[in-house]
Amino acid sequence: MDNLKSRVSYLKGLADGLGLDESKEKRLLIEIVKVLEEMAEAIDDLRAFSEATQEYVESIDEDLGQLEHDFYGDEDSDYDFEEDEDYEEDYDDEYEDEYEEDYDEDEYDDLDEDLREIECPKCHEIIFIDEDLIDEEGKTECPNCKAEIRVENND
Repeated sequence: MDNLKSRVSYLKGLADGLGLDESKEKRLLIEIVKVLEEMAEAIDDLRAFSEATQEYVESIDEDLGQLEHDFYGDEDSDYDFEEDEDYEEDYDDEYEDEYEEDYDEDEYDDLDEDLREIECPKCHEIIFIDEDLIDEEGKTECPNCKAEIRVENND
């Protein structure tokens, strides 16, 4: 880019060195050189902006690759997490404590006790029905096909 600016400066020097008096040709050459200087500046600004944008996009791409690996286990990711030892240690330390705090095993064990696994005789889907949804006659409705299901009492 500096080459372009130096070439425009060289043209400006040539135009000044022609020794043309205040003529139409001199004014034309001066205006052409001014336009070339502005174009060189604009190109330089665009180049700087493009480089900054490229760095930002690369940063976003790395972050996205890391997220894909975290959530999807993406094996085709460009980022090699196995080589990044600090990443694994930081990730484990950061999220292990949060998981321990959020998950209470006893709280979720009670949920499974009231569910019955039943196969619908009509659509053959395996469904889980809460004991409270089975009426006194041992009937319930399939949530998929709305067929009546007779539930055998296993108590």
